[in-house]
Amino acid sequence: MADRPSVLFVCVKNGGKSQMAAALMRHRADGSVEVHSAGTRPGDAVNGLSAQVVEEVGASMAGEHPKPIDENLLRRVDRVVVLGTEAAVDPVEGMAGSIEVWTTDEPSTRGIEGVERMRLVRDDITDRVDALIDELSRHTAPVVRVYEPALCCNTGVCGPDLDDELVRFTADLDHLRSRGADLQRHNLANDPTAFTTNTAVADFLRIAGSAGLPLTTVDGVTAVTGRYPSREELVRFAGVTSSTALPTGVTDLGLTSSAPTGGCSPDAGTGCC
Repeated sequence: MADRPSVLFVCVKNGGKSQMAAALMRHRADGSVEVHSAGTRPGDAVNGLSAQVVEEVGASMAGEHPKPIDENLLRRVDRVVVLGTEAAVDPVEGMAGSIEVWTTDEPSTRGIEGVERMRLVRDDITDRVDALIDELSRHTAPVVRVYEPALCCNTGVCGPDLDDELVRFTADLDHLRSRGADLQRHNLANDPTAFTTNTAVADFLRIAGSAGLPLTTVDGVTAVTGRYPSREELVRFAGVTSSTALPTGVTDLGLTSSAPTGGCSPDAGTGCC
């Protein structure tokens, strides 16, 4: 389950709302989400009423205790959720995810206290947790990024001669994107920021130089260097499967096996893109 999305819930003391959210997320997500909680100023113990009301719906805070924010955890999780407006979490350099604030229901402003108050807080947090689970489940496809050298254009049909490998790669990429794959390509000529802001890519470029490109990463891990990934590799990296039999003469991605003809050649009057 190493590819599970991850969430860090934060409140001030990490004894009440953030612990409730974490317990409810563990219960509702049933292991599909990596769950953590922490406090900006951790208290001494978990709130007893909070533990009681989550147990009423089958969740549990057993074995949990207030703890401070781990900066390494803050940097790597996919989502940081701050419960309430009293706690504040500042982003750190290299964060993989985003920070959001849940302004949760506060029944005490309506004169509701005790266990009834806590049940209403629990129900509000439960609705928010369910919505977050739905959101995260839609964004669990592998993240594939291809970092290319400086190209006149990246279609493979820019110039007098076709670049068959680039034509094939472009077609495969477009097809997989149409099937929901999270695939992006970055050209050193027109998107240098993508290279400089990614530490792993910047280090690769510093050591190997542009001659080492293309570089393909999957969820931030280097997968292929010095060439474009093959069709089979792209399918595997993107986590896309097909159960539909394809007609004769069509590849396993639904693409014709023959390369397109023509290009933006000088003879065509278009020159280089």
